Amino acid sequence: MEKSKIKIDLSNYVGIELSADFRGYEDKTYNILTSLYNSKSDLPQMTGWLNLPHDTKMFDDIQNFVNKTISEDKYEHLLVFGIGGSSLGAQALLDGLNTPLWNRISKGKRKNFLTVDFIDNLDPQIIRTILSRLKLDQTLFVVISKAGGTVETMVPMLIAKEWTGENFYKQCVFVTTQGKGLLFDIAQKNNIPLFPIPENVGGRFSVFSPVGLLPAALCGIDLNEIKKGILDADSICQMKDLKTNHAAMIALASYFSYKAGKNIFVLMPYSTCLRKFVDWFVQLWAESVGKNLKGSTPIPAIGATDQHSQIQLFNQGPNDKLTCFVKINKHKRDLTVPDFSNETQEFRIYAGHKVGDILNIELNATRRAMTENQRSNFTVSLPELNEYYLAKFMYILEVSTAIMGNLLEVNPFDQPGVELGKKYIKEELAK
Repeated sequence: MEKSKIKIDLSNYVGIELSADFRGYEDKTYNILTSLYNSKSDLPQMTGWLNLPHDTKMFDDIQNFVNKTISEDKYEHLLVFGIGGSSLGAQALLDGLNTPLWNRISKGKRKNFLTVDFIDNLDPQIIRTILSRLKLDQTLFVVISKAGGTVETMVPMLIAKEWTGENFYKQCVFVTTQGKGLLFDIAQKNNIPLFPIPENVGGRFSVFSPVGLLPAALCGIDLNEIKKGILDADSICQMKDLKTNHAAMIALASYFSYKAGKNIFVLMPYSTCLRKFVDWFVQLWAESVGKNLKGSTPIPAIGATDQHSQIQLFNQGPNDKLTCFVKINKHKRDLTVPDFSNETQEFRIYAGHKVGDILNIELNATRRAMTENQRSNFTVSLPELNEYYLAKFMYILEVSTAIMGNLLEVNPFDQPGVELGKKYIKEELAK
């Protein structure tokens, strides 16, 4: 049966951004996409992430490792060391699909898949607390660093090595660049399983490489559905017709708003499970388009939580923002509000409604209010929150980000502003 489609509703956008010229940019956008896809095997261009949907061997290798690991039943827990692009993608998938409450679920209901923690910062309190509460002899350590020596990854790894003892490397899996770097050398010396990150895949575009897929699969995420989602997204993103190319539409809406003075881009899904997904997007967008004094600043928001926080600013503060709402049409495990109107008539309006439906009513009301206040917004609707649709949307956003960088005439695949800070860190540590 054919799957329902992700939909983009620009009806609230076009009446506000009167200078938007989607059709006038169709050829230019298609030329950008053609150039991107033609370069995906060219190492210096860093567009190898466009090959990932078609890398059947990678998917099979990960799934085989996961099947073996789970069947052996040696581990209860997964601890991932990584920062930025080496962490946020996996967290987006896991929180989005397993919910942030995965670790509270019993082993039986998890079907023996592992609970998970991430150490993605040099916060000593967090490192100590995580390591002290885990059964380290029953923990699988996944260490992720493309460069192979990222300080925020190496430091907690070394502390975990001391706490775990001589078996630490026997409980490790490394995800790094094949053939070079510190992690590769350690893996060779200690016979540690290694999953390679392609050299032409940057960290923030690596969620559909072993960086994101290995932790996700070890915690029960269905890789077959992930693959179907990104393969379908890959086809959509190569279409010239803007009515069907969601990546092009999102990029163009962002570009036209930016040119009209909206230099802030708010991503606001109505689901607590998508909080880490928004964090993933913030890095993707900020590191890709923020160069040469150009780029819109990504802002995270969650509905309905931020209706009681940031919406006041979005609605009546400076008119310098574009908001992309993300709607989940059908929420999992929905609840019906009971009828307690006999207690007070004020409860009557809630009785019989699904909680997910109320959440979407709040989204629609916020859209309406912002549109009446002439605040640029559009809505992306996912039929439901599962592997297929979340992966599909994330891939669309990757392509959209690449298009936006090219529209702004910046390189969306480098990060010189990050590298300079890394250089100074190493200089200070070496003193």
